Amino acid sequence: MNFLKQGMLAVVLTLGSFAAQAQTLGTVSLNDQFEQPIAFGSETKWVLLSSEKDAGKLVKETLNTLELTDLAAQGGIYIADVSAMPGLITKLFAIPKMKDYAFKMAVVNDEEMLKDWPKQEDKVTAMQLDNLEVKSVEYFDSAEALQAWIKAQM
Repeated sequence: MNFLKQGMLAVVLTLGSFAAQAQTLGTVSLNDQFEQPIAFGSETKWVLLSSEKDAGKLVKETLNTLELTDLAAQGGIYIADVSAMPGLITKLFAIPKMKDYAFKMAVVNDEEMLKDWPKQEDKVTAMQLDNLEVKSVEYFDSAEALQAWIKAQM
């Protein structure tokens, strides 16, 4: 009987994982660090999402190492969710610092906008998309692993 319960749990967990990956991301209006619209739609093939400072540093380090300055040309987008950061800190410190980055990035201040998107604490979310349908989700806390994932998308 215990074996049967474990088997059913494995099936439920597998289906739950599939459901998370079968998610379709709605079209959202995003602005970059210069408050200009940034493309996010059916042409987007992969997404990097950071919601914490360390994850954001990891993305910056990785993109700089790979010398990626135009993610859209590679079918990608980087979204920095700064909604947890106090607004004054975001405006006075974070955004001006982001303007010095070699790449464009979407900056999200509204915690509701990405609330249903897959995230794990202290990790970068990397998603493969097909017409905004999430095909796979991976989480990274290592620059080497994130670099390898990005290279595989190009």
